[in-house]
Parts: sequence; C-alpha cells; structure tokens
Amino acid sequence: MRVVHWNISKENAPISGIKKYEDKLFENLNNIIKKENIDISLDRIMRANSKIVGSTIVSWILKYSSRYDIVHGTCNPVAPAILFKKVKKFCVTIHDLGCVIYPNKINDFTEKIQWLLLPKALRKADIIIAISKFTKSELINIYNIDDNKIKVIYLGVNTELYKPLDRSKCRQYFGLKEDKKYILYVASNLYHKRLDIAKAVFEQVKKCRDDVMLIKAGYSKKLSGKGIVNMGWIKEKDMPKLYSAADVYLHTSEYEGFGLPVLEAMACGLPIVASNKAAIPEVVGSAGYLVNLDDNCVDEFTEKVLKCLDREKLNKKGVERAREFSWERTAKETLKVYTELYLN
Repeated sequence: MRVVHWNISKENAPISGIKKYEDKLFENLNNIIKKENIDISLDRIMRANSKIVGSTIVSWILKYSSRYDIVHGTCNPVAPAILFKKVKKFCVTIHDLGCVIYPNKINDFTEKIQWLLLPKALRKADIIIAISKFTKSELINIYNIDDNKIKVIYLGVNTELYKPLDRSKCRQYFGLKEDKKYILYVASNLYHKRLDIAKAVFEQVKKCRDDVMLIKAGYSKKLSGKGIVNMGWIKEKDMPKLYSAADVYLHTSEYEGFGLPVLEAMACGLPIVASNKAAIPEVVGSAGYLVNLDDNCVDEFTEKVLKCLDREKLNKKGVERAREFSWERTAKETLKVYTELYLN
C-alpha cells in the first residue's frame, strides 16, 4: 500500500496546531509501520517555501502528486486539490469550519476560493476524518455529509514533553516573580477566541486580589494593560515550562475544532477554566471547570479562576485525562482508516 500526505504546511514553517498534527501523524505512523513491519510506504508532500509556487492554489495543481493508492489531505485547504487530480482513494482531515461560521476570517480571494470549493471536494472524498465530535456534527449540519462517511479521530499530546515541571525553576526561566499569581491565556486576537471576556475576567480578578498577573502568549497582537505580560510566540520546547510556571489556564474561546492548548495545559497539571462551547468539553471532560458563555459568564469565570489561584497540588485529573489523548493513538486509528480504504 502506498500512502501520501498532502500537507498544507510549508517545508520550513514554524510550529502551529496544524503543522503539529501533520508532523506528529507522519512521525507516529512511520514508527508503527516500522515497529510492526507493516507493508506500507508513506510519503508526504509539503508546500514549497516560495510565496507564489508555495501558494495553496498553485500547490493543488503543480505540487501534490496523486500516484498513490491512498491520498490523505491533512487539512481543509488541501481538499479542493482532489478536483484537479485523479486519485484512487482520498481521505481528508477537517479541523474545523471556522471560516464558514466566521466569514470575516477570510483574508483574501484565494482563501475564499478554497472555501467555495470545499463542499464539492468533500463530496468526492471517500472518507472524512473529523478531529472532534463537534466538527463531525458541523460537517453533517452544514454540508449534509453522511454520518457514516465521517470518522472522529482526536488529536494528541506528547506527554514526554508536556508534563508537570518545577514551578519555581520555570518562573525563573521566564523571569516571573515568585510572589505573584499568574493566569495564562494562549490564543490569538481573533474574535471567536473572546479575548474581551478574558480581559474582563482578569480585571475582575484583580479587584479581589492585587497579586495576580495575566500572561498572554501566542501568535497575536500585544494586549495592553497593567499587570499583563505579553510573551508572544513561544518555542514548543519551552511551552511546558510556561504552562508549569502559571497557576491557572484560562480559555474563553467560543469556537474550537479541538483545542490543543487546553490539552497541553492539562498534561502539565495546570488547573483549567474554559468555556463549554464547541469541542472544548470533549477535551476537558471532568478534569476542569467549564463555564457557559452567557450574560453572567465573567462572574462565573472569575469565581472559578479565584478558586484555582490558591491551588497547591497539581491538577491530577487533568494529567490523567491528557494521557487518553496520544499521537500514537491518533496514528493507529488513522492507519485503520487507510486499511479499510485500501481493502474496499
């Protein structure tokens, strides 16, 4: 069996949620194939680094090869390539339908073309992998995809990297103060992340105690305000240190196809206070506080955050819950999809 991954990531792209999925899936599949001596050859095709040659639409036509038994498009924007290629079997991973729900997220004409062609591409796919039950439900409700055509395969976390670390040492690493309490928020400034709620929660928490600071990390603009530490983009090797340095992880997003930062924070033993929207409850389970995004949500978020700030013990439930999500499991379940496609 010859399998190829059509990746949306560019060859030298920095780590992101999508790239992490593409890298970890490829790595773990190869490990299983080698360990179990399975007769499968696995290749991957990434976009070129060039702005023009590496553009999504040009890649559909010129970059992605279809001379394989199974082609796996590992992200939504890759799916329309199937309209320009003749493939034997095609599966595609859909991470979310954010640009359908929030059309203002679409930044340019080429991105608009991708989303216009996506429904036709999904109809041609042999099987669709959704990264959560929530994303599966959206595929059914928005595009009327047959339930039997969609397989839910969760993302994973590397618990050898993401694990509880010494808080004092981690604070020293980032130059954080020992006598302060830190709320960690890892997200962009996109509307659906609801930074407005996060900032309102922080302001309310500060009224209750004056030793609290907010750490904002991730690809996004800086957040201004007293007591706010803007970390910006953090290398993945340092993210476990950042999670371990904080006292509570706050996640106010109203829309997530999965929510990797939540899972990674849990794996590091950080208490979780998150919204109960989209796929977030699937990840958190009973290992954190989930808050309704209603008119009183700022008060409830604040109450839960204050409870977590005085924690002395690790969030053991979170650590145990995170162990249920592994990249090896993601790869094994994906391998089953390939086998079924190949034999049918």
